[in-house]
Amino acid sequence: MNDIPIEKMDGLIYDARDAIMRMTVMGGEVSIMMCRTTSMAQKAQDTHLASDAATAAFGRVLSGTAMLSTVLKEDNSSVTVTFQGGGPAGKIICVGNKNTLKITATNPQAEVEPLSSGAQDVSGYIGSDGTLSVVKDFGKGDPYIGISRLKSGEVAEDFAQYYMDSEQVNSIVALGCLNANGVVLSSGGIIIQAMPGISDKTLDMLEMRIPFYSNISREIYDRSMEELCSAWFRGMDLQILSHEELYFNCDCSRDKMLGALLASGKEELNDIIQKGEDVEMQCWFCRARRKFTVGEIQELLIK
Repeated sequence: MNDIPIEKMDGLIYDARDAIMRMTVMGGEVSIMMCRTTSMAQKAQDTHLASDAATAAFGRVLSGTAMLSTVLKEDNSSVTVTFQGGGPAGKIICVGNKNTLKITATNPQAEVEPLSSGAQDVSGYIGSDGTLSVVKDFGKGDPYIGISRLKSGEVAEDFAQYYMDSEQVNSIVALGCLNANGVVLSSGGIIIQAMPGISDKTLDMLEMRIPFYSNISREIYDRSMEELCSAWFRGMDLQILSHEELYFNCDCSRDKMLGALLASGKEELNDIIQKGEDVEMQCWFCRARRKFTVGEIQELLIK
């Protein structure tokens, strides 16, 4: 499928907006979140000129982070997810401010050969000897920090392990990104979480359906989330609670970069002034570059 030109793939959903959908089944015994992140994964690829392996990892991490960040209700809340697995990626950092996300990696252009199946080697890019950390900032008070060991570097299993280790929630997580040659065809994910008191019958019904959503990126390629969930959870009293759009956007600004300069300390700023050279800074999320003159840096020291 990766070798089929896009122009020959007729009747498929290319313009479906990135979104997240929340649901329950069996009268609330199970909570479900599902998201489409195709456009965000493509924008991440374009922003970072990312390799195919990095793009596949970005799509999965964006999906997992979206399903963490959009449940936070507090104003100015955010989630920062960091994968550090010892692979060519270095660190992958994804920040979600409710429905708006951004992502970066230390080495987004690192190349990793695809697997023999043709799928991108996400674990080979991220590595599997390291940690997944989640920082939830609620906009006030101390942030919550959860850290778990990576289980595989495949992202979905690592998020499932995080939910068990840090939040004591048994979860089925499926994440995927179908991409090749710089083009993202589909990206998204689903998290299914058992609520306290779930019956054995409901657990059995969920386990029987695992093959349906285990290859999530291909499933959402040409079908809507509503259509898929109606089919997957038929006979389980599916209730769709919300459907919200997701956005890929960086909130960096000139003022924030000036703040970062100030945080480098007076000694560093004085050194810059002594050299008499303007300073150019780059945002690692959106790659925007901003130049600051010696005069602006001198004003920072005066304030």
